[in-house]
Amino acid sequence: MSRARPAASSRSEAPPSLHWQIAWRHLRAGDRPPSWAWPAVGLAVYLLVVGGGFVLYALYGFSPVEAGLPERVALDSSLVGLGFDPTADLPPPAQAYFGVLGAITLLLGAGLLLGAVLSLVFTLLATVITVSVMLGCMALVVVLSLMTGLELELRDKILGQRAHIRVAAADGRPFADYRDLAEAIADKPGILGASPYLQGEVMVRSGFQRQGGILLGIDPELHRSVSNLPDILREGDYEFLAHPEKIPESEFGFEITPVEPPPAQVDADEPKEGEGATALPHVTGAEGHVPEDKPQLVDDDPDEGWEDPEVEIPALRKKGALPPAKPEPAEPEPAKPELVKPGAVPTSPAAAIPTIPRSPFGIVPAGEEDEGWEDPEVEIGKLRASGKLPPAQAAAEVQPEPAPEVEAEVEEPPARAAVVDGLLIGAEKAKELAARTGDQVQLITPIGRMTPAGRIPGVMAVRVAGVFDADHYDYDRWLVYASLPVAQAFLRAGDRVTGLEVKVDDLEQLDVRRQAVQDAVDAAGRDDLIVQDWQELNRSLFSAMALEKIAVFVALLCVILVASFGILGSNLMSVIEKSKEIAILKTMGCTDTLIQRIFISEGLCLGILGGLLGIATGIGLCGLLDRFGLPLSGSLQSFEQLPVAIDAFEVVLVGVSSLVIVWLSSLYPARIASRMRPVDALRQAER
Repeated sequence: MSRARPAASSRSEAPPSLHWQIAWRHLRAGDRPPSWAWPAVGLAVYLLVVGGGFVLYALYGFSPVEAGLPERVALDSSLVGLGFDPTADLPPPAQAYFGVLGAITLLLGAGLLLGAVLSLVFTLLATVITVSVMLGCMALVVVLSLMTGLELELRDKILGQRAHIRVAAADGRPFADYRDLAEAIADKPGILGASPYLQGEVMVRSGFQRQGGILLGIDPELHRSVSNLPDILREGDYEFLAHPEKIPESEFGFEITPVEPPPAQVDADEPKEGEGATALPHVTGAEGHVPEDKPQLVDDDPDEGWEDPEVEIPALRKKGALPPAKPEPAEPEPAKPELVKPGAVPTSPAAAIPTIPRSPFGIVPAGEEDEGWEDPEVEIGKLRASGKLPPAQAAAEVQPEPAPEVEAEVEEPPARAAVVDGLLIGAEKAKELAARTGDQVQLITPIGRMTPAGRIPGVMAVRVAGVFDADHYDYDRWLVYASLPVAQAFLRAGDRVTGLEVKVDDLEQLDVRRQAVQDAVDAAGRDDLIVQDWQELNRSLFSAMALEKIAVFVALLCVILVASFGILGSNLMSVIEKSKEIAILKTMGCTDTLIQRIFISEGLCLGILGGLLGIATGIGLCGLLDRFGLPLSGSLQSFEQLPVAIDAFEVVLVGVSSLVIVWLSSLYPARIASRMRPVDALRQAER
């Protein structure tokens, strides 16, 4: 018993790092590394040098003129409307090929160098497991960073053009008395601005195409404080909304010729202005906008300008504009009927010619073309004598036509064209409509009004005041902006709006700012209005993206899971190979817990090393993608930058997840090794 106590004390006094030292010794390659390790190091260094040379040559040492290639071609400014930047120069294809080839060579060289260095330190099996864990962690970091960057970029695009908080009616209908409420909300602390808007579905028509859209009526001055619309205009000017007379004329001179509908029929059941969403008939400009240079025709005398044919026909015949009147033929005496006996020859020639009846369809027989023609000068007098026509005007009232006076040639100023309201459209809609700044388009409402010809849609002619590019397909494809009075008149909404857009100064304090807006709405006594933030308005979109990120995270964890099976197999083989060493350690006084910790430490060594290398490699690749991008357009001449955002929490989550998987895969072999008896271990080692 006296000898057992020192053994127990020796067991308890074992250094805490002993199991790490033993595990590290088990993973080492030994004094003789693999024969292929050093040649692999040399090849890796060669690839790195060649790849670096290609990259430097492509960036700094390439001259297209000296190489005999055409110089860089600058894009024409007319391509701006198609989405190109005229200030950017396209490099020659050879330069892009050298850069891509150099990047691929650098990646191959770095991977080969990493594998060769690990093979000099660890065994081959430990090297493969470490590289597997590294690839899994690297893939997780890169994919999660890309998805986080995409989510942040989408959020910025949504919040850039649409406000952070929206105040609207609970039933979605337009409401009035919004000006005082907007001012009260804008005065709250932390609120950058509040702008009213009116929304309605329309159709936009050009000379080539017609597309559906969502019309947003905005106040240009107030909307500037809640949106980045003035900053994303590719063509035109934001000021053209408030001043449509400044819109330049189209370079192509294309105008849409509207088809005037029949006059509107007054319907007793039709709602008055502001009481419904009935569309207007065709108007040029907004309702109530009457051009100053377009006089209104007033008809004071309904009979003014009427000419008496009995007076005008002789005057025209005197001038030679009409043929002279034909003399009225004398009425012939009726011929006496001549009795002819049967079989006798008639003595009168007229009796021998049978009577040809006139055609009921107005076909005149030959020789009778002029028969039945009535001279209006003669017939009008007869009709007036019989009282069927009113009497002719007095001769004193008929004034002779004055001789034309020769006026001096005076230059008349050119007529000023009517001012047409402006419209801002997106880049995608501009491509579909083939419209640019200054082109005239038409807005058509889906709901029309009743006319004598039936129900027709309301049409308004507008001119493109600018083209914006939000880099968001839904916004660029659907949204069109007009000034608020124009939209209210066209949609027949009266002085009402769909809602108020509110922008805050700090998104982190969104809940506090939303409560301030809610207090302003409650103070105004507007129980019919609700307050929603951007997270509620886009809940479905961001929920789908969060679910997709979780699915991708779980899928890529399978790569680390595959590596964990390698750790499981490696530790099981190590238990079999090191059974003799296990027996010796147990006979020297090592406990089962220490043996178990040794094999768990082996798996954790590989997991920690692979996780650190994978995280470092993933962060480096994210930096390269953020700086250079990828040729996603299919051409090696243009590299599109990817939205990359590295989140520290996600990086830590990747590292912890990899360690947990590796630790779980090391438990079973460690438990088998700790329960092995020294006698059985020695017998197994002798086999």
